[in-house]
Amino acid sequence: MASISELKTSITFGGGLARTNKFLVTLPSLGSGGIIGFLGSRNMNILCRSAQIPGKQITTHEKRTGMKFEKVAYGYAVDDVTLTFMETSTLPVRRYFEEWQELIINEDSQTANYKSEYQKRVVINQLAMPLPLGALTGSLPIDVQAITYAVELINAFPTSITAIEYNNEADGFVETTVALSYTRFKRIPAGQLSFSVNI
Repeated sequence: MASISELKTSITFGGGLARTNKFLVTLPSLGSGGIIGFLGSRNMNILCRSAQIPGKQITTHEKRTGMKFEKVAYGYAVDDVTLTFMETSTLPVRRYFEEWQELIINEDSQTANYKSEYQKRVVINQLAMPLPLGALTGSLPIDVQAITYAVELINAFPTSITAIEYNNEADGFVETTVALSYTRFKRIPAGQLSFSVNI
């Protein structure tokens, strides 16, 4: 059994325990300026209340060799990623994802566009605990957060936007939840990770 000092050393050596509230979602520009140009990608991330780093299921079938059965891999499957955002009174997040969905389906002409016209890159990052930059450089007291792990959703696009339920609760807030489908995801190599700065 590990001692408390060994546990503390392991946690410290790893940069501290990973926190579920230390994440960053990077969403694409839609090319037309769009609502993300008005709101800004930083503010979109601030409004993001929950996200996931996706899992992967190796799909298998059973192969019989003599009297023995064993599993053999033949592919993989991934689940959609769900993002939940708080909304301001102008519903900018909903407008952003509706604009993205308009690139997928033209409801006026009742036609679907080619996937190359609407698939985008989305990145989900795990952040380390913030460090005071002044402690490192002796300069301004701003926080630097290292991106310690990141995955890229390849060829992502929003497949569903949930309905907004209104009621008479005085302290209720509007949220928008979106499901993103994608072809596959890949881990971004450590050498390509960066930092985010919070002033």
